[in-house]
Amino acid sequence: MKPLPGTILLFACILAVSLIAGCADTPSPTPPPGTPVQVDLETGDIGPFYETAGAFEDRVIFTFIPTGTEVSEYLVTYEVRVDGTTRASATEKRFEGISASNPIQISVPREEGGVVWISISIATPDGVTVHESSSSIGAAHSPVR
Repeated sequence: MKPLPGTILLFACILAVSLIAGCADTPSPTPPPGTPVQVDLETGDIGPFYETAGAFEDRVIFTFIPTGTEVSEYLVTYEVRVDGTTRASATEKRFEGISASNPIQISVPREEGGVVWISISIATPDGVTVHESSSSIGAAHSPVR
């Protein structure tokens, strides 16, 4: 017996609505206060840097990768907190030879179950800010083995 085309369409619609409702129903955690980088997804503009974070068994690494092709130096101001306590910070720390293959990396020891938060400002040697963001990685993220 062949299913009716209307039955297949109805099943597909119910499945699609269920999937969308499941995705939309999951609230995202509220980020810590800060000034996140502005991203325009419609034009594909991700700004001069994009960032990644990795939680490993012994450390958390935040990586800031320039989107351009030039090798440059930057002055970086950042604060890294673990469960609200500052674990690392710098003011206008000079990073030289930064490129997509040699990005800015900030690493801190990992504490079991801790939430690691970073606030960062990246500027040119002339003091022009090119990237600002705040982000975190927490207990819900499994370590990379």
